[in-house]
Amino acid sequence: MRRSLRFAFVALLLALMPVSSAVASPKTFQRFEAHVLGSAGTNAKPKPVELDTRPYFDFGVAGGPTNSGGLNSGSTLEVPFATVFSTIYLDKALTTATGVFPGCNIHVALDTPDKCPAGSRVDTPSSASGLVRSTNDSGGKYVLKTNLEVRIFVLSTDSRDRPAHDMLGLRVVTPLATAIVEGQLGPATGADKKLYGQKMRFTIPTGLIVPTDGLVSQLLDFDTGIKRAVYKGTPLIGLRSCPASKKLSIGYRGEYSIKPHLAEQTHWRVDEVSNRIDVKVPCH
Repeated sequence: MRRSLRFAFVALLLALMPVSSAVASPKTFQRFEAHVLGSAGTNAKPKPVELDTRPYFDFGVAGGPTNSGGLNSGSTLEVPFATVFSTIYLDKALTTATGVFPGCNIHVALDTPDKCPAGSRVDTPSSASGLVRSTNDSGGKYVLKTNLEVRIFVLSTDSRDRPAHDMLGLRVVTPLATAIVEGQLGPATGADKKLYGQKMRFTIPTGLIVPTDGLVSQLLDFDTGIKRAVYKGTPLIGLRSCPASKKLSIGYRGEYSIKPHLAEQTHWRVDEVSNRIDVKVPCH
């Protein structure tokens, strides 16, 4: 009898415990697509190409902002998180030449982008979206689904007003904030350099992570591209000879902070890091 009562008591406790709808870490839902548009040149004379990249999450928002019926899915069920760093890796057959192009001062790109020098804006038509979520959510709900306006510039200065010759700036406009995502170009390092020649590491600024305390901006889909641009005969993104496989490798890795708070803005916690996602694209 006592044993039956004990089992009943345990069952009652389990029934009364709050159940989190979080089902996995953000990296479980991370996806990536890429395209390189254009024909190959030679190792001595690369040809300009367009580079399109799309980091996104497996998500569903059918239930709406206050859904409690289990209709939302994927990363929407995860506890609120933000992408704080993202890195794109470029095949060794691809070249970059941001230092040749006219750059825009980061403050001009932010405040009066139409005054940036001709040739410094290098984006293709893009689409991006995200969720605004409460840090108190356990998962499955959101406050607002937003569309983002994105423009890409070659920058001449960074956020510390230092000269920059190897930096891209993504000007992102949301209903809650306008900010510049700085993308630092550099050589691939460590194990990544076995497959890749260069990487672009993007740092997401405070306004796009926590627009105000208690809210988190959770990226859903970020589909952008760098156009086939040439300045003084040098391509911004160039393609040397194709590899023997006729395939190029493009990679992505995301870093996430779970329930970030505004007080952490000087040093965002990285709670999860995705595996590098490698995709193969045709080389012509």
